Amino acid sequence: MDPHQPWAQSVVVRDGVIVHVGPESGARDHVDADTEVIDLAGGMCLPGFIDTHDHFAAYAISKMGVNLSGIVGRDAVLAAVQRYVAEQPADAPLRGYGWMPGSFEEGAPRRDWLDTVTGDRPMLVYSADAHDMWFNTAAMHAAGITAQTPDPFPGTQYFTRDADGTPNGWAVEAAQLPLVVALGVFGVDNVRASQALTIGRAPSWGITTYMEAGVIVGPDNTSSEPIYQDLVDRDGAGQLPLRIVGTVWTRNASDDPAAVAALLSDWNARLRSAHVQLSVCKLFADGVMMSGGALLLEPFCNRPGEHGHMTLSQEQITSTIDAVQRAGFDMHIHVDADGSARTVLDSIETVQSTLGRGASRHTIAHNSMVAPSDIPRYAAMGVIANCTPLWGTDYNGQYYDIYEQLLGPERMEERLFPYGDLVRSGAVVTYGADIPGVDLPEVPPLVQIEAAVTRRRPGFPDDRALVARQRVGVGDALRAYTINGAYQLRLEDRVGSLEVGKRADLVVLAEDLFRVPVTEIHTVPVVLTMMDGVVTHRSDR
Repeated sequence: MDPHQPWAQSVVVRDGVIVHVGPESGARDHVDADTEVIDLAGGMCLPGFIDTHDHFAAYAISKMGVNLSGIVGRDAVLAAVQRYVAEQPADAPLRGYGWMPGSFEEGAPRRDWLDTVTGDRPMLVYSADAHDMWFNTAAMHAAGITAQTPDPFPGTQYFTRDADGTPNGWAVEAAQLPLVVALGVFGVDNVRASQALTIGRAPSWGITTYMEAGVIVGPDNTSSEPIYQDLVDRDGAGQLPLRIVGTVWTRNASDDPAAVAALLSDWNARLRSAHVQLSVCKLFADGVMMSGGALLLEPFCNRPGEHGHMTLSQEQITSTIDAVQRAGFDMHIHVDADGSARTVLDSIETVQSTLGRGASRHTIAHNSMVAPSDIPRYAAMGVIANCTPLWGTDYNGQYYDIYEQLLGPERMEERLFPYGDLVRSGAVVTYGADIPGVDLPEVPPLVQIEAAVTRRRPGFPDDRALVARQRVGVGDALRAYTINGAYQLRLEDRVGSLEVGKRADLVVLAEDLFRVPVTEIHTVPVVLTMMDGVVTHRSDR
């Protein structure tokens, strides 16, 4: 990933730093009796993978319980829930995940459906992307939610309701927080257990750095500070196997941009260690397109006249970008539709017209849908495009049909998950798996890289490719997960490429990704992972 030396025969590490990259003969000069020599044996060594949008600190919790991914039809979904409930001890919490609005003939789940198989035991079921929650009556009562309970932010973060105003089982965006808080979903023990599934496994996936895209475990950032402090403490004790760049998040219309920027400045100064820093503001400009929570430039095909909506106003988005850039930090902005993308690009342009581009490295995340005329604006304005490649496939065997109904085939082909167009435009493109938007087995970079290269789900070679023209090459995908990711996180002087003087963060793969069939990339074993010259994962080929 060094443009001045794209390939080399050998790399030498001493005291956590790369001291040689080049011919094998030069490496041999460094070998003595104490040197461990690792033969790649036909495999390849790369910079450690950098996941630039994920939620490892707590959100594996949203992937516990019954997995409803890919199950379609109310009866089939409830049958899966019933089997799961029957297997659980009487005092076990009931959890689940993986449903989509397209999972039900009726379009929206109801609490009374869950009641038929759960009785008076509370149950919470996250949607596939965790932006929505399906809950039963017992969970609603446990949280004290009634017809009189107000929506957090009507129209953008709310409960769907029956005619009498009683929530009917679907919580959109932050409306789910009273439920998870009341039922102790994000208790200390649960959070630690969830980190074992993400932070603990990251080295086995070849990940050495990630950006925490929001520890959202309560109504505001105060609830996430102890989690970051725990990560800092663990790092101080030598128990953290990867670098973490954290965020302060904002998603509420009542949030004060100046206060958000001030909190980021405070946490950047206080909550830090050798491998942990907080230096990014995560802003949720919209929700998700499938539930109408993102803004389209033209109406939905199956909802005549409806364009969806954004979570925050353009004024608040602009003010937040302005405040954060003035404070010397970068934005990371969640966007899920073409109208939302244009709104955010316009906001960044407005700020740049006042403050200039300066050293800012603002990122727009997801880019699920971008108008062709907006694609060139990313490179022109220095805006980084963060993508989740697996979403650019027929995810769960449902995305193709869902998006065809929402957008129609012409709009799909023109602007859905335009990850290839963004690369070809010259924009800096980075990748992040974004659990809870994917399941745990889908987080590994090699899974995401294969999806980017094929536009098919790894392991499903007969899938319909979702907008095949948006495929990218293996080299482009690797850059997105290495040097481009380092650039996004302002770590390119330390990691992201194998260069003399950089930290020894690297991954060894059993095979050369440029030589294996593209449909087998996800099966290539991660042989060794190293951070700061310390081996954090080692396995047989």
